[in-house]
Amino acid sequence: MAETVALTGVTGFVGRQVVERLRRDGLRLRALSRRGAVSGVTTIAGDLADPVALASLVEDAEQVVHLAGLVKSPTPADFARVNVQGTELLARAMAPGTARLLLVSSLAARHPEVSAYAASKRAAEDVALRLLGPERVTIIRPPAVYGPGDRATLPIFQQLARGLLIAPGPRGARFSLITVSDLAELISAALTGELELPPLLEPDDGHPGGYGWGDLAAIASRTTGRRVRTLRVPTRLLRQPARLADLLARRFALELPLSEDKLGELGHGQWVAGGPPLSALPPRITFERGFGATLDWYKEAGWL
Repeated sequence: MAETVALTGVTGFVGRQVVERLRRDGLRLRALSRRGAVSGVTTIAGDLADPVALASLVEDAEQVVHLAGLVKSPTPADFARVNVQGTELLARAMAPGTARLLLVSSLAARHPEVSAYAASKRAAEDVALRLLGPERVTIIRPPAVYGPGDRATLPIFQQLARGLLIAPGPRGARFSLITVSDLAELISAALTGELELPPLLEPDDGHPGGYGWGDLAAIASRTTGRRVRTLRVPTRLLRQPARLADLLARRFALELPLSEDKLGELGHGQWVAGGPPLSALPPRITFERGFGATLDWYKEAGWL
């Protein structure tokens, strides 16, 4: 078991869940944060652009978990600055030592051609492997992550709860899902030695073949007892709205669910995780169960 685990991205949606899970494991945690101290965790003030803070973060750590990254921006260059250059500086800080890096990337990295975000995630993987060597790097490429407290997937839950789901992208689009708790469990199992991960892993919730938009609507209908209809919208019809959304986001510093970059990923249409399967993990939470639990949380929190 690793004595000290250094982490980035601990104040994000996934990061908060991972910290909570690792604290239960009894690991000593050291976290990089630009938003102040993290409760119960040794906190290093700084960000991914700060080499001094990164050196302090990884000093004497046995494992480093890199969760930080930019998911959304109307300015494509931001993805390279945060995701690629930030990972490079972290890897350079680690290079003199022996710590292993658990890099939480994205399934989007499989197809770097579809968006600036996807390209940045693949480039981050490449730079980590180049600077640290494959023997020190394990890459996890999760698909869409959802669960209580997530604002990124909230619009989908809002639509499902209201009975009309807008389904962007090509006909027959398929995608994998994973709950944040299952992803945190996977990371915990890897760090504590309970599970040996392959060098590259694309995890999911165990549902064969992933999901289509119609599957989500059918599950929501069964859970809520209310019919949920789907309205398919080709991505070509969303190009102008996406450009407008990017313009507004840049002008007024808004976080909007639609962007030209995200449209590239939606247009690809095939985002089913490729495994390999991990039989040692306990049964995972499929959307059949995860939808209801997440919906209940949103309602209790007043988000729905």
